[in-house]
Amino acid sequence: MVSTAQTQTRRTIDRYLRLLAAGDAAGVLELFTDDGVVRSPMNGEIPAREFYPELAATTARSEITPVDVYLSTEQPNCAAVRFRYDWRLPDDTATAFDCVDMLTLDETGRITELRIVYDTHPLRMAWQASLPAP
Repeated sequence: MVSTAQTQTRRTIDRYLRLLAAGDAAGVLELFTDDGVVRSPMNGEIPAREFYPELAATTARSEITPVDVYLSTEQPNCAAVRFRYDWRLPDDTATAFDCVDMLTLDETGRITELRIVYDTHPLRMAWQASLPAP
């Protein structure tokens, strides 16, 4: 049986994926608390209000293919979503990777923490290739 909190969490995840795929940084930020944070393999811990505008600025376009959503049975305000992220950088360099975003929500359904988990190797290679030659 799915709880009300799990239903709310699932709705937030679905909106998050739609807004992220659309490149709508302002919309994504509305899903976060004012002090919400992102923990990223590439950026470390960073306020969401800084992370998403930076992501939007470094994205020419992206496509998100959801794979699965995992709702915690112990903590209904915690969940994870697995998806494939096809990302094109502003210089038209393409990279793709499987990603898991782990979310913690407050009692109102807003994201307090989002932890991104992925293998950074393909992204690092694409990023390094996009840098100007020394």
